[in-house]
Amino acid sequence: MKRLSLAVGLFAAVACSGLSAQTVDLQASIPFDFRMGETLMPAGEYQIHNSANGVLAVRQRDGAHAAAVLLTLPASRKGAATTGALEFNRYGDAYFLSKIWTPDSRDGRALFKTKREKELASNAGSIYSASISLGK
Repeated sequence: MKRLSLAVGLFAAVACSGLSAQTVDLQASIPFDFRMGETLMPAGEYQIHNSANGVLAVRQRDGAHAAAVLLTLPASRKGAATTGALEFNRYGDAYFLSKIWTPDSRDGRALFKTKREKELASNAGSIYSASISLGK
């Protein structure tokens, strides 16, 4: 009987784990060059694939140019906004993707700061942010 209970429990855990691993596919028009991790991404139209397991994939919609995939950390905000957003840190004219917010949710994902971003942040007098709305 214990083996049956264990088998049923394991099956339920595996079946439910697939429910949380959903991917949110979004689009954004980004009017400036930016860095995603170490990758320089030119201004343009982007497809964003944000999975619940923390993998963020961003690529230009024409598929021929820039693309990057990074692991992210969970983030949350005070309230759920109806639209999703990409949040950037700006140091002078350098933009770094810092967070992605899921539509209709308090939940989002935060990117790790790179060595270059940390250096710019330590030398900058002020850190500015920019936000781009996401479409489905």
